[in-house]
Amino acid sequence: MSVGFETPNYNALVAEQALVQADKIRDRRLDHYNQCIFPGQAWQEPRSSAIIDFVQPFVPEGEEVTLGAVLRGVALVKEGRPVSWVDMGGGRALPMRQLASVSGTKSWLQMTNVDLFNFGPDGLTTEETDYLEGLAQGMTSPETGPHPITGNVETVKLPGPADIITSIEVMQYLNNPLEALANWYNQLAENGIMIVATEHDWSYSIRYQREPDDNEQDETPTKHVLEALAKADINFAATYESDWEDGHRPTLDPSSFRIMAVQKKPGTSLIVTRPVTKVLTNPWKYKAAYYELSNDSMPIVEVISSAAKNIGGITLGSVC
Repeated sequence: MSVGFETPNYNALVAEQALVQADKIRDRRLDHYNQCIFPGQAWQEPRSSAIIDFVQPFVPEGEEVTLGAVLRGVALVKEGRPVSWVDMGGGRALPMRQLASVSGTKSWLQMTNVDLFNFGPDGLTTEETDYLEGLAQGMTSPETGPHPITGNVETVKLPGPADIITSIEVMQYLNNPLEALANWYNQLAENGIMIVATEHDWSYSIRYQREPDDNEQDETPTKHVLEALAKADINFAATYESDWEDGHRPTLDPSSFRIMAVQKKPGTSLIVTRPVTKVLTNPWKYKAAYYELSNDSMPIVEVISSAAKNIGGITLGSVC
């Protein structure tokens, strides 16, 4: 199959996303991140999920499961060494600012926000600024801002390994979401954690380029990605929703989920073996990337093993 898609250059990508972001509020705060990552946890009757069970070993005893609690738990494991948290496509970085406004946080938490634009608090109205300052005093001050990297999250090179990488509601804007996932995983510290959450099913944004008469429409790239991780004994959890009211956990459909958490297995990296053949954009400016479908046995994402290197990451037990 011929490859018909060319990745836009950086300037074209900035121009494209400037139009998209012009319609966005970019007001996601820490509570929004927690709702996206841990659906059901903040309800009046909290519900668990596969993702909550995955991160539970990192949460300090007695604390609720939140992103902040996971970060604090990793800090305890690192015993005084700074925790590196990178947010991919974090916009104004309000969740980072909210955490940084807590006294002493920046002494143990190094935060990096990667985005095409370095918005910061610029453009906020007086009412919006007052509201945010009411949530956390100093939240909009320069001192609480993370280190900004202005660049493409799909190809960004971080200055060092990250203990935790998050990406919330970003995948639907990417031209090569699998390349982004591999890039992020490869830049985790050994045993580091990656959490990616979207509003919509991942299979909407990640598809195979198929012929009209193809009879295997149920086979999706997301299913094959999870199979590759499982085969390599890489710890992960994925879900579409929280547990049901009766406590029953929905069966994972590898072709239909919205949230995934992965722990980097020491000495491993990911490579994407298939090119993107085309990218379609819907009226809401969400993208669907179509990957080449091949008849060979090569997985769309391959796990490469190498000798583990000591790069100053966290040392945590396996999460099952």
